[in-house]
Amino acid sequence: MKKMKIVKGVFGGLGAAVLVGAVVFTGVFLAPYAGYKKNQSPILTQTPADTEELRVMSANVRCVTPFDLLEKSWFHRADLLMQSIEKQAPTVIGFQEVSKTHYKYLCTRLPMYDSEITYRDNSALAEGCPIFYRTDLYTLIDKGTFWLSETPDEMSKSWGAAFNRVCGYVILETKSDNIRFVVFNTHLDHVSEEARINGIGVVMDKIEQFGGIPAILMGDMNANEGTPTYLRATEAFADARHATDNTSDRETFQNWGQKAKIIDYCFVSAEDFTVNSFAVVTDTYDGAHPSDHNPLSVSLTLKK
Repeated sequence: MKKMKIVKGVFGGLGAAVLVGAVVFTGVFLAPYAGYKKNQSPILTQTPADTEELRVMSANVRCVTPFDLLEKSWFHRADLLMQSIEKQAPTVIGFQEVSKTHYKYLCTRLPMYDSEITYRDNSALAEGCPIFYRTDLYTLIDKGTFWLSETPDEMSKSWGAAFNRVCGYVILETKSDNIRFVVFNTHLDHVSEEARINGIGVVMDKIEQFGGIPAILMGDMNANEGTPTYLRATEAFADARHATDNTSDRETFQNWGQKAKIIDYCFVSAEDFTVNSFAVVTDTYDGAHPSDHNPLSVSLTLKK
């Protein structure tokens, strides 16, 4: 009987410790949440002085996870991302790893933009690759999403991919001179090289279906320069990083400030666009990063 009391006491103590630990962990995770909910005011981005300039931004926002605590938490980082967007003033933005939590926030903070998103699956934590565009500068002609699989019109995955992967697109027409172009935004698989190679092939096949319209492809490709995935993309597109004299060797995935690698890109149909500038946005705020990826900011002009 005495032994039973000791056992119960031990397990009771462990249960209490687990409970306290869970409460502390939840408190740390939600610590930035009050500021996040309070600061939902819209940001207004500047219009380019040259109305023919396209300012394109690609940004992997990093998923919402309870393992990202304090300054790594989305609830802390969200406003940092908004500050970077406000400074760069993009006219078109492609985001990756966007959940419903992210998307609601982005739509609230970016009222000058409309957007397109389809989530990769029906789960509560599903992610998408939305494209935001300035409604005062562009008219939406068409939009859609397809899956990077053997059945791209269906919610699916292939080739050993860890997750369903999607690519979103919008066809836009400039309000200044009625020129149409298409923007693709994707996030290739992080596990299977076969899925990356075939996935970018699905994207290239889709682009060809648009019949030579000026095209921009951006996103997190999870592939280094020189890999088969990168080489497949650059068969038909120019890498904006290498299309100007002011190219940057800065990493895009920096893993919270650690030296990492270049896996995020902005590709353009070279015959249709002049690349005015390319930059990896390395903003930090009191040592905190808006994401574990640095966004890309690219200035383009459509050739006439």
